Amino acid sequence: MSLEYQVKELVLCFHGPLIYEAQILDAEIWDAQSTKTEQTGPHYFVHYKGWNKKWDEWVPASRVLKDNEEGRAKQGMVKSVQKAASGKAKDDKTTKEKQDKDKGSERGGTSGINSSRKDTVLAGSSRDSHKAGKKRPRDVAFDSEDSYLKRPEIKIPIPDVLKVKLVDDWEYITKNHQLVTLPRTPNVKEITEEFKAYIESKKANAAGANAANADGVKLTRSDAVLAEVMNGIVLYFDKALGNNLLYRFERAQYMDIRRKTGELKPMSEVYGAEHLLRLIVNLPSYIAHTTMDTESVNMMREHISEMMKWMIKEMERLFLKEYETTTMQYQNISRT
Repeated sequence: MSLEYQVKELVLCFHGPLIYEAQILDAEIWDAQSTKTEQTGPHYFVHYKGWNKKWDEWVPASRVLKDNEEGRAKQGMVKSVQKAASGKAKDDKTTKEKQDKDKGSERGGTSGINSSRKDTVLAGSSRDSHKAGKKRPRDVAFDSEDSYLKRPEIKIPIPDVLKVKLVDDWEYITKNHQLVTLPRTPNVKEITEEFKAYIESKKANAAGANAANADGVKLTRSDAVLAEVMNGIVLYFDKALGNNLLYRFERAQYMDIRRKTGELKPMSEVYGAEHLLRLIVNLPSYIAHTTMDTESVNMMREHISEMMKWMIKEMERLFLKEYETTTMQYQNISRT
């Protein structure tokens, strides 16, 4: 095992949700005995350009990229993915607020009403004042909707290793015009079932209901809650795939698989881990626009975080190393 990057080399490095310019200050290969984290293999001690040296840190090779045209392209893609994940709810919120403001102006304002309508509205205002009690439920509804729009966005941190997978996923499809071979094995539904079995086996081996397993995961939730969360993920996937989880180049393939498998076949039984990961990235904005209470949101976030840790362990089996299908007919169709 060799070191791909050298000391003093300028690189790009994942930190949190984005990729930053950095310089390698030291490099080592860690084994199970010498590792300072849970990972083994090549590690690099990096300094982020323009940052205080207190942020200098050891990172695995999976977080380091060459500072070249390809690396810069990935840097831009990660920024776009993060912006889409964190800004979608905000954009929807702004649009909704504007729509409500326009509607409110139409209902109670006078700027967009012609003069005869103005006279009618103004003359009738005193006459209808005794009906204020009947109008109150509408005001209450607007207050409730306003509170809904101001809900904070839920945060689900994506591990760096999975961020790399997202970037590779984008590159295979949008740059190389390659596609995931469908149907995938295991598919999304099978992945959720396997994860449930994994958690249940850990719980069975745990010393007590509140004990942490060997990976530090606290298994405190009931099997019923776990099943409910996994079923919810499958439902979200089936509903969101066609509208939100596909790149343009994939849409022709999606329509083709729908024709071949029938409209009633759930897409969670066709697509796999690559597209499930895209759902997880978008889940915060979806959840923020539901009526889920805080406890339910926290339970879902906890299980999804555990699921991503498990996906990293099973990465070789769950994710394709590269996309093998290149189909010109899909390329031609997708451009129409």
